[in-house]
Amino acid sequence: MSDFEGVLVTRADIARSAGVKRPAVTNWERRHTDFPVPVERPAGLPGDVEVFSAADVLAWLDLRTVPANARQPEEPEGTTYGDRFRASLGGTRSRLLAKTVDRLLDREAERFRGELSPTDYITLLLSLLYVRAGLPDAWQQIRAEVRKGFPHTGALIVRLVAEAVGGSLGAAHRALLDALSRNVRDVPLADTVRELDDTGPVDLKEHAEACERLLTRYGDLVGKRAGDFFTPRAVVDVVADLVAENGRGVRHVHDPFVRAGELLSASWSAVAATEGRERVGASGAGVGEHPLMLAGMNLALHGVPGAALHTGSAAPSDATGPGPEEDRGYDRVVTNPPFNMKFTGSVDDRRWRYGPPPRHNANFAWLQYAVTSLKPGGRAAVVMPDIAAFSANPREQRIRTAMVEDGAVEALVALPAQLFTSTGISVTVWLLRYPEGRCDEVLLIDARGLGTPVSRVRQELTPPNAQRLLAEYRRWLADRAGGRPFSGTEGLSEAVSLDRIREQGHLLSPALYVPGVRPDVPAGGASVLAARAGRLAEAQRRAREADVAVERMLEEYGL
Repeated sequence: MSDFEGVLVTRADIARSAGVKRPAVTNWERRHTDFPVPVERPAGLPGDVEVFSAADVLAWLDLRTVPANARQPEEPEGTTYGDRFRASLGGTRSRLLAKTVDRLLDREAERFRGELSPTDYITLLLSLLYVRAGLPDAWQQIRAEVRKGFPHTGALIVRLVAEAVGGSLGAAHRALLDALSRNVRDVPLADTVRELDDTGPVDLKEHAEACERLLTRYGDLVGKRAGDFFTPRAVVDVVADLVAENGRGVRHVHDPFVRAGELLSASWSAVAATEGRERVGASGAGVGEHPLMLAGMNLALHGVPGAALHTGSAAPSDATGPGPEEDRGYDRVVTNPPFNMKFTGSVDDRRWRYGPPPRHNANFAWLQYAVTSLKPGGRAAVVMPDIAAFSANPREQRIRTAMVEDGAVEALVALPAQLFTSTGISVTVWLLRYPEGRCDEVLLIDARGLGTPVSRVRQELTPPNAQRLLAEYRRWLADRAGGRPFSGTEGLSEAVSLDRIREQGHLLSPALYVPGVRPDVPAGGASVLAARAGRLAEAQRRAREADVAVERMLEEYGL
């Protein structure tokens, strides 16, 4: 609800608060059919001048940017008439931080980043947001330096940021920013600080949203070279909602491939909403200190306190072990690991409960790692390429069979294709649980048809459709708890018995089981899918090798 709900204003009030002359308001009414209409005057209100809802007027003015020739000297680009109106009535400027960050990223990026690379520039912007929102004393020190205006202020500011970030996130992160300070040179960093400082009072939610915008842009820059850096919001929301179900008693959430922290942050928040923020811990592992630093700042800006982050690898190894919870395991494990990577870990690792994974592909290393990292009663959600559900590789078949028979597989949710920015690959969310040695059925949800196109090569899963998936899962849990058989939804879900899964050779693709006409399910079912899986795996292996070769060539030429 708006802070101005129930507040009434006249045309003169609107003009004064929006910083325009009185005839401008009348002109707005005449030219724009969507301008708010007068409301009924409350009984007892003196006078006969027409009045408007301040909340409605504010919503309309928030969509109108003040032209450059009409802005006041202290107003940054992107200021709206709504910002003026809100401030005049005692509120704060709306979404000014987001507008400022967009401008720093796009229209004025070249001026503000100087000779910094785009990724270093984004890292610096993220660091400034982190310090401003979470380390107010350090921010005041930076502001003081900016006011001095010394020629060396740019490098000094970065060193101050490095000191603040290092004290909060660790010495390795400080070293990264210290190294970046040597490349600042002519970057007008003092201007950047002033731009951010002029966005009004600190609002943690607004800073978290700006952080996501920056991380998304960072992912666009490195995505083709480092895989999908940032998990799509649709996938994040689905995983977070699923792992938060039956979340009572959860004390720790872990992500062994934390990326930018988006999946861990959302899952922790969903669980903490039930358990209380102070009662739930968070931890994760990532590849490289730079991504870990970005993840640490992202988690902090989203209100995740003291997340324990450590370095890991692109495939499960001792470096990505359960860490501080090694003896007890985790309540929840969530992860979106790199798909179809070569596996280099030990084949004798204790985590391979169901057998050593094949060397060519770490998918079932990640799935087994998630299961063996759980404590009794724990659950996991792992994002996997579709191929893991029906791979014909003998080792992967044996592992998948053993996982199902042991009761480690609870459900699979096939999501629409083209959710990721740098690949059209379809993904499936595997819901896993601490195995109790038995299985009666597995819930399979086929949501491939629920995608909404947003471009020629991209789809989204809208919140209503995501809620449909969650509703199916909740209904299945409720029926199981009540001892009732689950009646699936045609074309969407089916609870599949263990006997039926055995008949299909323990293939778990929802397309094989969910009732309804599916034109993209081939005749021949399991055998055809298995053959296609083999060809797809080989194509993906060759694509990875080509990517590695290109990367080496680029490095040789300093690109």
